Amino acid sequence: MTSEAGTHFESGGPLPLRRSVQQSGRAPYGEPEEQLDRLHSYFLEGCADEVRPVLEAVLVDARSIRNGYGNDEVGDGLASVWYAAAAIVELGAALELDDADIRGAAAAVAEACALPLSAARYVLFSEAVGNPRLLELPPLVAVEIQLGLLLGFDVLADVSLWVRSPSGIECIGSLGSDDRPSRRIRAEAKATLRRRSRLSLLGGSQLRSIPVLRFGEAYAAIVGQLGSVEQDVADAYLTEAAAALSPVIERERLLEHSAARERTLVASAERRLMRLGFDLHDGPIQDVLALAADVRLLQQQVYPFVLEEYRDQAHGRFDDLSSRLVELDRQLREIAHSLETKSVISRPLGEILHREIDGFAERAGVHAELEIRGDPDSLSSAQRITVFRAIQEALANVREHAGATNVSVRVRARRSAIELQIVDDGMGFEVERALAKAAQRGRLGLVGIGERVRMVGGTFELESAPGGPTTLKLTLPRWEPLTPP
Repeated sequence: MTSEAGTHFESGGPLPLRRSVQQSGRAPYGEPEEQLDRLHSYFLEGCADEVRPVLEAVLVDARSIRNGYGNDEVGDGLASVWYAAAAIVELGAALELDDADIRGAAAAVAEACALPLSAARYVLFSEAVGNPRLLELPPLVAVEIQLGLLLGFDVLADVSLWVRSPSGIECIGSLGSDDRPSRRIRAEAKATLRRRSRLSLLGGSQLRSIPVLRFGEAYAAIVGQLGSVEQDVADAYLTEAAAALSPVIERERLLEHSAARERTLVASAERRLMRLGFDLHDGPIQDVLALAADVRLLQQQVYPFVLEEYRDQAHGRFDDLSSRLVELDRQLREIAHSLETKSVISRPLGEILHREIDGFAERAGVHAELEIRGDPDSLSSAQRITVFRAIQEALANVREHAGATNVSVRVRARRSAIELQIVDDGMGFEVERALAKAAQRGRLGLVGIGERVRMVGGTFELESAPGGPTTLKLTLPRWEPLTPP
């Protein structure tokens, strides 16, 4: 969680905008009905294509907020602040935010709301660090965005976040020019967590700090070197930042408990599956082997008593039976092997999924393609297992019921979530009716996927209709602890 420090700028000087509103060819801000649209155009210029739909959705919400205020001029100004803050958070979540965006947004808000630039910065900062969307992101991502805003508004030249740990305190991330926080910063963080006065420790230092509470207790500390603002202004920003970080850190604690429960549930489910794999290997697979041996023995015993004119036909039938038993043995062994979790956890997920997709295509005679975006190996063990099992079950349903000729599997590992989409061009079905019938018959494959996904806090969607296509979507929230377990 380290980046370069932002370029310093004077309060009244020109802003180093990456996307200049004036360069867009539009008139200056001023007309209430155009302020939101022009601010939206500023953020759209140069942003990645995948972020554009998100910003469009933010604009729709901002317009609704403007209408709610009832006064066009006042409502457009306040909605512009809300839009700019939400856009900053979304760009940060997509790794598309830089300091120029932050400063340019503040300048645009200053014009939209007719505020001094210093006031616009503080209003925008307060709205952005407290944006509810941050509570939907992984805590580490939310913390990085919130601390990055302190640099973007040049409140601090560098900043680090410290938390309590069994060994004392630990720096979980730093931003700015100081990649490795000094002993003075560590000492300041320790004093802050102990609620001691920093002035007694460092006198009139440029170092500023504030504790961050978790359920009423000082759990973390923000520490940084003063930027271009006055100390009392910096302290006001830090107060806002600490208040906004508190629910993020409290959520991290709740997620930590949830993750522990998730690991327990998933481990229990995987132990059952592994036991089933062992039972298959020691039971039905051995029975199939024994039956194959009996068929071969029967062939040898019966062959002398078969009339010569029927021997070739009888020999062919016995060969067919033997071939079917060999295929049954292979399928059972594949099922038993697929129930083993160790390889799913220890081997690269991309390799595991490619092997699964290729095996499905070969067995089912269906064209299948796999697309993986992002880093799938950054997923937790529970997430990897959930994605793998969902793909297994979905492909099994395609093979047995869909009558499809093409299947596409797409996995996308984003900063905030893992998304899986499986689409087949089969005959389709009525979703509710099919799921109800499957549950009545004890065929709980798709129902099981949904339950497994919900167990780890994800969402599951199944879309289909007679004639197809069928689309299965699942989304798993990303979570990484602020401190390693």
